[in-house]
Order: sequence, then C-alpha cells, then structure tokens
Amino acid sequence: MRQFVDPDTGEVFYEEQILRRPDEIVKVFRPAGRSAKFVKIKASQKAKRRLRKLSLAEAGFLLKIAPYASEGTNLLLGDNERGQQGVPLTIKELARIADCSYTQARKIVRTFIEQRILRRTVIAGRTALAINPLYSLNGKAAETSLLQLFRQEITEADEDPNSD
Repeated sequence: MRQFVDPDTGEVFYEEQILRRPDEIVKVFRPAGRSAKFVKIKASQKAKRRLRKLSLAEAGFLLKIAPYASEGTNLLLGDNERGQQGVPLTIKELARIADCSYTQARKIVRTFIEQRILRRTVIAGRTALAINPLYSLNGKAAETSLLQLFRQEITEADEDPNSD
C-alpha cells in the first residue's frame, strides 16, 4: 500500500489494489466522526402499496415502532431504554416511542389489529404484539412461528414474506 500526501491540504491518501469478481461492486465511503450505520428498507411493490394506504399518523407510528420488532419474530420488545430488554412493550410504552398520546396509540393499535398489520400473541404468559411480516421493515427472514401467526393474511396476499 502506497501513501500519498496532498501538497495543498496535507490530506493523506492510500493506494490499494482490490480484487473483485465481475458480479461484485465495491463502494468506498468515509464515515464522519464515529462509525455510521446504514439502513436499507426493502419492500416489494405489494408492500409499498399496502403502506401507501396508511394515514400519515399510522405510517409514522409504524415507522417509529418498527425498530423494536425482534428479528425473525417481529414481536415488539423492549431494549432497556424503552421497556425492559426482551419483554413485550405495552401500548403505553409504544405511545412514548411514537411520541403520541396513549389514546392515539391505543386507537392506532386497534386499527392495526383490525387491518391485520399487528396481531396479539402470548409469550411467557404476557401479551405481546407482532408486526405482520408483509409490513415488516427490517428485511430479515420471518421465523415459522411468525408465518404461522399471520398465515391467513399471507395466504390472502399470495406473497412470500421471505422472498426477495
């Protein structure tokens, strides 16, 4: 690896050789300050159409609570900052996360349950809410238990939430 110094700015550059396959793409990025995380929301055209049907308040609520969905099961669980780690979040805690009133959160959750976007389930004796994988924003593969919980919705949509 060779090092170069820009005579005008004093900035240091390095020359590197990268070997890649023809079907690979290499991206260079420069994180500012500390490390940066990139989020890619991947959704099918059908999922985008479903999301467009939500009101702004509902879409905002869903977007704010989505990061609390556990990987694979989409259960809304606490993270020790909001709620207790691994414990299902209550509607009161979801209201704090979404920065809305308890009444508004309860109304949106009720609407989401009616629209089959959320479903109640019981884990370890506690009621928990799970996000329908057809509305999931994290792009992770849905576990069998989640697919079973939303089996009817997935069948009606004729869409595999785990397909690309």
